[in-house]
Amino acid sequence: MSEKIELKEKLAAIDMGSKDLWNELTDEQKKSLKSEFFILNRYVSNVKSNNREVQEHFVLTVNEYFNKHWNTLQNHPKLLWLLLCMCSHESKKIFYHEWIGYKKKKPGNKIYKFLEELYPNKKLDEIELLSQLYTEEDCKILARDHGFDEKQIQKIFK
Repeated sequence: MSEKIELKEKLAAIDMGSKDLWNELTDEQKKSLKSEFFILNRYVSNVKSNNREVQEHFVLTVNEYFNKHWNTLQNHPKLLWLLLCMCSHESKKIFYHEWIGYKKKKPGNKIYKFLEELYPNKKLDEIELLSQLYTEEDCKILARDHGFDEKQIQKIFK
């Protein structure tokens, strides 16, 4: 077995339900795999298939078995591996798993950028919604209410 296990080999092992693989790994490989559980979660839960049942199977099993108590189980890598293997499909077929990407940040217009800076703790979807609701004039009033002077406001909305 090579020292580094490729991602597609790990995904194939999960698809085949290879629970014994963990015991065959070197300490270095186990350490590497432990740091990749979040990445594996993102891949395993999304399978490219025309069969809706297969797609649902992976989403539901990963959420039910692997994600459910993630915070509690993080310190038990062998158990996490076994839980991922439990997510394999009954067909024991190797599937093509795609990455579930993050929602990309919206290219900011002036209003979006202003609200994002004004409310750094808000979620991006909340900022996006506010930027659709507020006009530029609303944002200028909001800026004044937050203590911005006219020069700063002109610079932001020029």
